[in-house]
Amino acid sequence: MTSRRAFLSLAGGGLRAMANQGFSRPLGLQLYSLRREASKDLAGTLSLIRELGFRELEVGSFFGHTASEFRQLLTRYELRATSMGADWRHLSTNAKKIADDAAALGVEYVTTSQIPRKKRLTLDDAMRAANDLNRWGKVLADSQLRLCYHIHGYEFVPGPDGTLFDTLARRMEAKFANFEMDVFWVVFGNQDPVKLLERYSGRFPLMHVKDIRKGEARTFDPGTVPEEASVPLGTGEVMWPAVVEAARKHGVQHYYLEEEHPNAVAQIRQSLRYLEQIRF
Repeated sequence: MTSRRAFLSLAGGGLRAMANQGFSRPLGLQLYSLRREASKDLAGTLSLIRELGFRELEVGSFFGHTASEFRQLLTRYELRATSMGADWRHLSTNAKKIADDAAALGVEYVTTSQIPRKKRLTLDDAMRAANDLNRWGKVLADSQLRLCYHIHGYEFVPGPDGTLFDTLARRMEAKFANFEMDVFWVVFGNQDPVKLLERYSGRFPLMHVKDIRKGEARTFDPGTVPEEASVPLGTGEVMWPAVVEAARKHGVQHYYLEEEHPNAVAQIRQSLRYLEQIRF
């Protein structure tokens, strides 16, 4: 059984001896998990994140700072952003500005989500989205950045290639545009994350480590899902040892623990305790 000290070392980027079991890379945190806390006390929140043992972050907001200022603030707390979220609309109007911010922040990846659609995703929506993602990915690649599309479950409606996610994967050029697997939303889309990782080996360099409440309705509409459906690891539907093993085998490079629940701090601590107690 992994000790608390050992796990925190792993979460912080050390413990090289465990490279062949568990997560293939350090466990980071999606800063959105602590959005409420950060909006009130950013410095205190970053201090808490280090206390929890994290060193890597995925960020979406700079909380009133420029990208360069935010990077300096992270450095002060011995944190590093490795991925940055970008709004679909902003990418469509100024992908170069997104690339400049990402370079200033020092990340390796830019993510985006929420394909424009009226209700359910259509084939035309997916085809346009794939073209857009390829185009933006080329712009970002000029700055040595990699683009990933973040799944939200609605992509798994039927399509000519199986699902519309399959259409996206088929039409997106892997050298320019890939995917971020949010395990919660993959399960919400009635998919098996292990099989998806196996089928699209190498196409998921990023992963959100997030569990979904047992019995959550599959509506294919993320807007119907309450924040409380995000539950601590090991208490929901996901079989984490199998998912982590598949992720390690099929090219996941960065893992970010994410909680959407209003009581995120307590749930993060519970999730970390769960990870202490299992063997992958």
